[in-house]
Amino acid sequence: MAQFSPDPCGPPYGDEKDWHANNVELQLFSRAADAVMQALNASPATSDSPEQRATVALKTLEQMSAKINAAWPSENRFHFSILDLPPALVVKMSIRVHEGFFVFGMPEEVSGKPSHSWQIAGSNGESSNFTVPPSEFNLYALHRGPSGNARFLAKAIYSGCAGSIGVSYDAYEWSPKGMGEFGSIIEQEGSFGLDDKVPEFEQIGKLQTEGPLITLPYCWFSAIDTWDNPSLCAVDTYDLAADVVRFRSRAYNRPDLVPVALAIEYAEKRDYPAVLGYCASEDLARALVREIAPGMGAEDLRVTRISNVKERVELGDPPVYEFVVEKRPDRWVVVSFTTE
Repeated sequence: MAQFSPDPCGPPYGDEKDWHANNVELQLFSRAADAVMQALNASPATSDSPEQRATVALKTLEQMSAKINAAWPSENRFHFSILDLPPALVVKMSIRVHEGFFVFGMPEEVSGKPSHSWQIAGSNGESSNFTVPPSEFNLYALHRGPSGNARFLAKAIYSGCAGSIGVSYDAYEWSPKGMGEFGSIIEQEGSFGLDDKVPEFEQIGKLQTEGPLITLPYCWFSAIDTWDNPSLCAVDTYDLAADVVRFRSRAYNRPDLVPVALAIEYAEKRDYPAVLGYCASEDLARALVREIAPGMGAEDLRVTRISNVKERVELGDPPVYEFVVEKRPDRWVVVSFTTE
């Protein structure tokens, strides 16, 4: 790894090779995981806890990186942290600007026979959300259900050298029963802008991972955006009290604009049933499917209050799309649409 820049976005940078180190980094993480597994299964067994044995193995690699990558800033060298979730261990690793994790556990059996050895149970590389290594990674222990299986949340940030950033939440569960079972129990992707306090479009909610109810905040880009920040944001609440995780609710920062953005999104795809879900009538939904042009962008957004329950939403610099939205008992819906 010493041949690469410690950070492709920082000085010194510019070499093409600095942007193509992902495979090397993933190989390094895989080798580090092998070292942890060897330490966990080393014989004769010591009185040290699994976390202590893993720490010793990873400290050796951390010290090697301190020497080999001495020219790099300390934060870009190999580092690790361990989330101890008996009977599982989750190890987070980082080098340069990339991070990842591996889960270690001792399943009840292997090939039909009782098992007494640690195995690599899973990693973030198995998730569809992690097609490229994340640039920032945080792990959080989660409430266990009645079965007592280990659960944790991985929050990953994906970012380039400038502009808005992507966010991904993945919650996982590991059970030692049988040959062991590791899988995702929550998946949520979104984005964040560079400013979380944009007037009239401030983000909503905070990340909460303690207790049986957790909240995951995020934003997303839509047709009503007029700048690099995504205008619409939400916070999802999940209930972890039972063995089966359940979605509880979703709240928006601008619920009045959600039907406009989603009706446009589905109208561009000519998905009439989906558009109808955000409209007050079938004729209105058909008009949207018929009139909305592909790739529509707001360019300019003007919201005018008509009454306590109605607003006029105008998009674009002629031709202009004009929507009227109305607050119903349970949500906002589009009740009128015209175009110039």
